[in-house]
Amino acid sequence: MVELLFLAVVFIASWALVARFRAYALGKGLLDNPNARSSHTVATPRGGGMVFVAVWSVSALAVIVLDMWSSTQALVVLPAALLIAVVGYWDDHHHLAARWRALTHFVAASISIMALGGFNIIDLGVTALSLGVLGSLLAVIGIVWSVNLFNFMDGTDGIAGVEAVFVFGVGGLMLWQAGGAPLALMAWALMAAVLGFLVWNWPRARIFMGDGGSGFLGLAIAVFALAGETWFDVPAMLWLILYGVFWFDATVTLLRRVAHGERWYDAHRSHAYQRLHHGMGWSHAQVLAGVIIINTLLAAIALWADSDRVMIPWALLIAVILLATAYLAVERGASMYADPAS
Repeated sequence: MVELLFLAVVFIASWALVARFRAYALGKGLLDNPNARSSHTVATPRGGGMVFVAVWSVSALAVIVLDMWSSTQALVVLPAALLIAVVGYWDDHHHLAARWRALTHFVAASISIMALGGFNIIDLGVTALSLGVLGSLLAVIGIVWSVNLFNFMDGTDGIAGVEAVFVFGVGGLMLWQAGGAPLALMAWALMAAVLGFLVWNWPRARIFMGDGGSGFLGLAIAVFALAGETWFDVPAMLWLILYGVFWFDATVTLLRRVAHGERWYDAHRSHAYQRLHHGMGWSHAQVLAGVIIINTLLAAIALWADSDRVMIPWALLIAVILLATAYLAVERGASMYADPAS
């Protein structure tokens, strides 16, 4: 009961403070104005993600100070995630050179891995790979990619919030079942904080989270996954399944752009979810419904694999087939590189 009350307070605080921040942003002109690559058509307040960042951070610190549920484990996420959030918020309102953003991302990822004490073993279900120092290096790269891909994928109303709710909601359940109640509660607290924001970001969005919020969530997902495997033997591969909609679309699209001779860092609207909206005429709500359906299937696959860990490779294969099928369906409807003569 205390846990549910805690989560309810986090949700209500986030919901109420987003409303206040939105009014502040409108008054100060902190708006995201539409451009040729945008999915929105009217100037909309941005930076609202800093509200759920602040609410979750304060709730995590309060739990630590009050010594509730022995949740000092939240400290593995907090410092690096706050660094990402603050730099992202600054970049939202003042341009920051790409090299400094990249440096910040690698510093934050390195802080997280040091807080974990390294990441040396990857559990594949049927076996475990001992990678030594290479494991930590790969983990740093994975965290940096998660920060960036979450930002890339935050391009239509509600999509980033829904992804976070599914990943932290189901990921928290797996942690709870594995005996990691403190970390699970912190995951659910972040879910509750994002839900409070999502009320305002649901189509038609009245505020956007901005780079500060999206980068924070990208780092948090990766670090929660690594912490779950390190401390509670919840394989990070299960989180990879939950996170499938985002990493698959972002990674495949990036690789295709590079193969096509494009600069990977240039802004674009080639992601599958963007082509659903711009190329196939789906509304924001329809795109979101599609994401929810796929995420529900991925959640079921991850929970099945969690109940029988030797099935993890098969679960990952099934998830990739599902995601590839959806991606190819979008490609047929709105190709990334349509023949101009067709």
